[in-house]
Amino acid sequence: MVKFMDALYDQIKEVINLSVCNRNVVDYWSKRLEKGKLTRDSGNPSHFCCYFLPYNLSKKQVFIVHHKKSGLWLFPGGHIDEGETLMQTLNREIEEELGVLNKIKAEIKPFLLTVTPINHPNVMCKEHLDIWYRFPTDGSDFEIDPREFYETKWVLLSEARVLITDPPNLEAIQKIEEIFAL
Repeated sequence: MVKFMDALYDQIKEVINLSVCNRNVVDYWSKRLEKGKLTRDSGNPSHFCCYFLPYNLSKKQVFIVHHKKSGLWLFPGGHIDEGETLMQTLNREIEEELGVLNKIKAEIKPFLLTVTPINHPNVMCKEHLDIWYRFPTDGSDFEIDPREFYETKWVLLSEARVLITDPPNLEAIQKIEEIFAL
């Protein structure tokens, strides 16, 4: 298991060095990385996660989910499991949440790093360190599993801003605006 943790450590270290967030986040992530126990499986209530932002550039829309556990409208994603690489986590989460198999074929780079405090009394998680990826798609191959979400939908960014209240997800919206503006 040490070999996996070394590989995940190295991947997260590389992500931190991409300069996709401000200096405070970089410093915080670097300190957290050095503490080890990077995954939820390790028993640490502060752990790393992968999120992805499905978007349709031609329609200028994003895909959001009303998550049952959090009760919030969010972009899809989840915890890195022990033994996974970042791309394995990303593909597993896309499969679990959208029903799409092995969508990401090559290594892609994240566009944002965030920290999400978790204030839910019934879960072990207390903090997520989120690695964000863009996910261009038209959604035609989605097969949503309704067990995890109250509702899912494609919306314009203006609609997403009304429904989404989570600060890291709002920050991801700001970043995707850069692509929509091109």
